[in-house]
Amino acid sequence: MPAAPQKRPLRVCHLADVHLGYRRYNKISKSGLNQRELDVNIAFQEAITRIISLKPDVTIIAGDLFHSVRPSNAVVTFCFRQLRRLAREGGAPVIVVGGNHETPKRADTGSVLQLFSEIENVFVADSTQETFTLREKGLAVTCLPHQAIAEGGGRSMRADDRFEHNILVVHAQVNEKWVSDFGGVDVELKALSPHEWDYIALGHVHIHRAVGLNAAYSGSIEHTSTNIWGEASELKGFLEVSLPSAKRTFHPLTSPREVIVLPSIDAADMEPEQLTQQIIERGESVAGGLDGKIVRLSIHNVSRETYRNLDHKELRALRAKALNLTLDITFSSFSPDVQALQQPGKGLLKDQLIDFSKGWEVPGVSQEELADVLSGYLAKVEAKHEAS
Repeated sequence: MPAAPQKRPLRVCHLADVHLGYRRYNKISKSGLNQRELDVNIAFQEAITRIISLKPDVTIIAGDLFHSVRPSNAVVTFCFRQLRRLAREGGAPVIVVGGNHETPKRADTGSVLQLFSEIENVFVADSTQETFTLREKGLAVTCLPHQAIAEGGGRSMRADDRFEHNILVVHAQVNEKWVSDFGGVDVELKALSPHEWDYIALGHVHIHRAVGLNAAYSGSIEHTSTNIWGEASELKGFLEVSLPSAKRTFHPLTSPREVIVLPSIDAADMEPEQLTQQIIERGESVAGGLDGKIVRLSIHNVSRETYRNLDHKELRALRAKALNLTLDITFSSFSPDVQALQQPGKGLLKDQLIDFSKGWEVPGVSQEELADVLSGYLAKVEAKHEAS
C-alpha cells in the first residue's frame, strides 16, 4: 500500500475574545475614550502588528471581537481599519466568528460583523455554521459561531476529506473547569468530533489553555473577563499553530494593563490609624508603584466605627495613583451597625451575594470563585453608576 501523501506545512494565528468597546471605571484618556476601552484598542493593534510580522497562512478570530451588540461608531471604524490592515499587509485570509457578546437576541437586529466581510480576504460567520474553503492552501475552515450552537447546530461534525487540512472554530464553553464569562453555550469536546480536525480553535474562555491534544483556547488579549482578579497573573496574547504537527506557540502581548491582587488584611482589633497605615503600606509595596495599574486589596473584619474613622483623604490620594484601586471591605459580623444592616431584607448587597453563592454549586467552580464573579457584576453596575 502506498504511503499517504505528506501534508504541506501550514501556519495559523489564532486569537479570540478581543472585546473591542469594553469599558470599565471612570478614567478618561486624553483622546476622550474610556481608558480601558483605549487599552483594548492598543492591545488589538499590537496583536495585528505582531501577526503581520509572523506572516501566517490564515488568521482566525474565534469570537467576541466586540464587547457588545452595538459598539460605537468609533470602535467599529477602528476595527475596520485594523482588519483591513491585517488582510492587506498580512496577505492572508482572515476568518471571524461570532461570539455571544456580539450576537443580538433578535434575529432581525442583524450583526455588525457582516460589515467586515466587505474587506477583501476577510470571511465572516456571524450566526450560522459555515465552511470556508481556501483551495490554494489546501485548507477548509468550519465555523461554529455562538448563535449556531445555541440553536442546536454542530451535530455530526465532519471534516472535508478533499482538503489536506481541516480546522474547526468554535465559540463556546467547552471545559467547565475554566469560567471567565457567562452567556456562552456549554459544549462537550467529544461532541465536536475532535478526531476529525487538525486543530480546533476555541473562543469564550479568557485564559490560554489547552483543552485537548489538538484543541485550545487562545485566551483574551486584555483583562476583560467578569472576574479579572482571578486571572490577574495570566498572560494575554494569541496562539501560533503549525500544521500538520499542531504545535502551538503562545505569543504574549506587552500592552495589557497590569492587574494586581494584593495580600489581604485582617483588620480585627485594628484602630483606624493602624488600618490606614496598613492599606498605604500594601499600596506602596507594589513593584514599580501603583501608577496606571488595576489593583484590588481585600480587607476583612472591619468594624463600622473603624471604617468611618479611616483617613479617607489619604486613601483617596492612594487611589488616585492607580488606574483603579478597589478596596474590597468585609465588615465584621460582631459590629452593632452591621448587625442592624444584616436583618432580613436589609443586608449589604455584596454580603447578600456572597451568602447567596454559598447555596449554589457550579461544576468546576469553587464558591469563592462564584462569589468573585457575582461581586464583579455588582462592581460593573457601581462603576456604570459612578460614570453616569
